[in-house]
Amino acid sequence: MKVKRLTKRKITKIEIQKKRKNRCSVFLDEEFAFGIDQELLIEFGLVNGAFLSDTDVEGILEAENRRAAKARAFGLLAYRDRSEKEINDRLKKIGYDEETTNWVVSELKRLNLIDDERFAVSFAKSKMISKPMGRFLLKQELLQKGLSDTIIEIAMDEVYRETSESSLALALAEKQMKKYRTLEQPKVRKRLSDFLIRRGFSWDIVKSITHQLNL
Repeated sequence: MKVKRLTKRKITKIEIQKKRKNRCSVFLDEEFAFGIDQELLIEFGLVNGAFLSDTDVEGILEAENRRAAKARAFGLLAYRDRSEKEINDRLKKIGYDEETTNWVVSELKRLNLIDDERFAVSFAKSKMISKPMGRFLLKQELLQKGLSDTIIEIAMDEVYRETSESSLALALAEKQMKKYRTLEQPKVRKRLSDFLIRRGFSWDIVKSITHQLNL
């Protein structure tokens, strides 16, 4: 029985791309085959005269795809910190498959560039500065980032340990009351209650606050 030999093609030219100096075009048997980052060119030892099989090319293209996806993720993180789900979702939206996005997330975790618990605490603290809110609303904000219930609870405990939910609600209520000076008490109580509910505070906390303010 004859063993089928793998067809290999020869690298006949490697040239730096005019518009992207960090990338090279690789030609096999005088025909353009693929573009590749210069670092990968060195990593794979690609030089004129070398021979590549279809399997070799597939491996190179997979590495190039992962490199490009990782670079896109770095760009996303340069803008702001993100959760694992945010990175995954953005890369999939760009067009990368699940295997590639999972690999990128694993790499970012290995490099300590993403950490959902760290992200959750930072995001929660930032939210409380820009728009103070109760536990219910904060939890909804964190859920949208694809965070687990355990991590969400850790973040909320950290935030409300610094300032209790009740104290926060009272401070917001006192500030909001300045807008209701011309209103009668029943309207003040209703508007304040509605405001605090929208901000994610429980009905028990709202009742306690209106009681403290003699409404």
